[in-house]
Amino acid sequence: MTTTLIAIAALVAVVFLFRGSLTRALAVVERPLVSAGTWISVHAIGIFDSAAVSPERLLALEAQRASAVVNGAELERLRAENEELRAQIGFINRSHSRAVTASIVSRSVGPEASTFVVDRGKNDGIEIGDPAVTGDGIMVGKVSAVTAYSATVCVISDRNSATAVALLNGTRTIGIAQGISGALLSLKYIPQDEHVSVNDIVITSGLEENVPSGLIVGIVNTVTGDPTALFQEAVLEPIGDVRRIHTVSLIVAEAL
Repeated sequence: MTTTLIAIAALVAVVFLFRGSLTRALAVVERPLVSAGTWISVHAIGIFDSAAVSPERLLALEAQRASAVVNGAELERLRAENEELRAQIGFINRSHSRAVTASIVSRSVGPEASTFVVDRGKNDGIEIGDPAVTGDGIMVGKVSAVTAYSATVCVISDRNSATAVALLNGTRTIGIAQGISGALLSLKYIPQDEHVSVNDIVITSGLEENVPSGLIVGIVNTVTGDPTALFQEAVLEPIGDVRRIHTVSLIVAEAL
């Protein structure tokens, strides 16, 4: 037993004294082994992969993947349009409005001007001034130009857009919602004695030709104005986002 302990102690001492030399020796042996393993991993696996997947098969797989992506995008677009149409049909049925459903074919949304073009026009009974709604009665714009087969809709937040509106408050305060930035509206001509609060809902007042009352326009974001001025103002955030919709319903004045 004593002899064994002495031998172990001697071995530990030798390793401790010559550990640097042993490390260098092992490194010399280790480097070629690691290099060989890396070469085998890169080249051999590449050979097997090439044998398993031919260039023709690779092209076919890429085509299948591209087709799956396209089909998935189309399915998502159809799902979104279906949800939009369901909500619009529900609103039209409840409000007894006469409306024409149209698809958005192009759009231009920016800080200076925001418009979109739909695939319905004069031949479908569309006229300048007809409101465009989405979802459950959310107004997103009004027709500003029309041809036989298409119409251009000016978004309510466009600088050139103005809409007669009313606040859903105790007195149904009326005013004009004017586009100011392509993303927000300014509610103008509010008498100083009217109470306006953040989060008040703003709807169309019905005081504008072709535009029925009760269409949702936006929510009060900020109340501004000079107390000494004749009117106070508010900033509105529109409910509808024309960047995310695919279809609209154009409310028309006469049956087709």
